[in-house]
Amino acid sequence: MQPLRLFHYWRSSSSWRVRWALDYKKIACELQAVSLLNGESESDEHRARNPLGYVPVLERLDIHDSSRLLSQSTAIAEWLDEVHPTSPLFWGDAWTRAKIRSLAEIISADTQPIQNLNILQRHSNDPAEQKKWAQEFITQGLNAFERAAAMTSGKFSVGDELSWADLCLIPQCYNAARFDVQLDAMPLLRRILDACELLESCKSSHPSRYEPKP
Repeated sequence: MQPLRLFHYWRSSSSWRVRWALDYKKIACELQAVSLLNGESESDEHRARNPLGYVPVLERLDIHDSSRLLSQSTAIAEWLDEVHPTSPLFWGDAWTRAKIRSLAEIISADTQPIQNLNILQRHSNDPAEQKKWAQEFITQGLNAFERAAAMTSGKFSVGDELSWADLCLIPQCYNAARFDVQLDAMPLLRRILDACELLESCKSSHPSRYEPKP
């Protein structure tokens, strides 16, 4: 595989998904931090990588020293599965793969974007109001995931194999803890979280490993 570089932010849940996918698949990748707090993500340089200014962005360096850029965590994960099929994240038959995507999108499309920093700031300048907003939508999304995964889960969100659904869920649980959203009423998510937290790939990609040193 061509050399890869991942532009990421340590606490971005979308970035964690991709770091985790790379680690789970044992794909070597250079990591380059892009701050979401000091204007770096809004710079012309980063906007050239992703016009929205978001992370993650995966850069593929080919043998001619030109680059190819890929944004959106699910697109990155699906590309990684296609070019490196070992330890697939979208596994099983067509129906199972669709269920994995369906669960993942409860988080990646319907929950996480609504509690992004730019949305919280647009909603209110008051941190207390921002927290209430985040709590409402995180709770709503995780409750929906709990109900949907009840029809598919085994050890993990879909059966007994790790999937992209888990790699979307666990970072959102991390965000839930940041906003004091409790999982007590979601025993299935708590069980999946406990199982994932035992995995070395989860530990190695965790935000705490990448938090900037003061």
